[in-house]
Amino acid sequence: MQDLNTLNRIFGREDKVSFIEGPSGMPLIQVSTARAQARVALYGGQLLSFKPARADHDLFYLSKKAIYEQGKAIRGGVPLCWPWFGDDPGDLGRQAHGFARNLFWDVLDSQLHDDNVEITLGLESTATSKQWWPSEFRLRKKIHIGDQLNISLTTENKGDIPFSVSKALHSYFRVGDVKQTRVSGLDGVDYLDKTLGFARQKQTGDITAKGETDRVYLNAPSRVEIVDPSLKRRIEIEHQGADNFVVWNPWDKAAQLNDMSAEDYEQFICVETANAIANSIIVAPGAVHHMQVSYRINPDN
Repeated sequence: MQDLNTLNRIFGREDKVSFIEGPSGMPLIQVSTARAQARVALYGGQLLSFKPARADHDLFYLSKKAIYEQGKAIRGGVPLCWPWFGDDPGDLGRQAHGFARNLFWDVLDSQLHDDNVEITLGLESTATSKQWWPSEFRLRKKIHIGDQLNISLTTENKGDIPFSVSKALHSYFRVGDVKQTRVSGLDGVDYLDKTLGFARQKQTGDITAKGETDRVYLNAPSRVEIVDPSLKRRIEIEHQGADNFVVWNPWDKAAQLNDMSAEDYEQFICVETANAIANSIIVAPGAVHHMQVSYRINPDN
């Protein structure tokens, strides 16, 4: 893992991109420009916070009880699920949602232009990763921080045989009150409902959470919107290279999680960009797959 002095010397940009020690000594990237404030953990390559200059609230929920230690995903922000989404597909006792969010990523580049910041992070197959997954891979994540937030993920097959991946940017969006929040743009789209044993359902109208919600929307459109009347804003989500939106809120099951307060389910909704289940991606040797998403906060007039 790169040390903070080296990171600041090579990748620090004026006083606007710096590398600091976070909770439990974990290194964080801190971005502070005229356009936005943001924090990114090198652990998991995970964006933790993004607040545009014109916004009153952070885009993301981050649990005050989040655990910052190796082997445990950070609860909130935008964790990455890769190379599988959900439970271990091989039923081999491996961690849910893969291992990419539980490893330290390398900083490969940082750019600053007109108060827009772009950070490039990388993760590659190692002897450690091959304990869980034998394939040779290279991951690249680019995070663009400006008036809006863009995240892109590139998966490259560095081996000699094809591999299959499912993946998600597991974004926890902060809301004022989940019971008042709506997700629009998925009317008429079929989904698999995990709370009903993955029964196939069809969405009617906007999504409103009234209890535990865990749905994979199939062959979904590229754009949805979170309408949050409590915080008086709309969050526009637009993605490419992804076939699914996943909508999740644990509701009263939040009380069973040791890294979240029981009432925290009221403060977020996850609307995740994903390629999951039947929409997993096969990557041929030498080939790459790109997935990207943009997030924009608009006022709810």
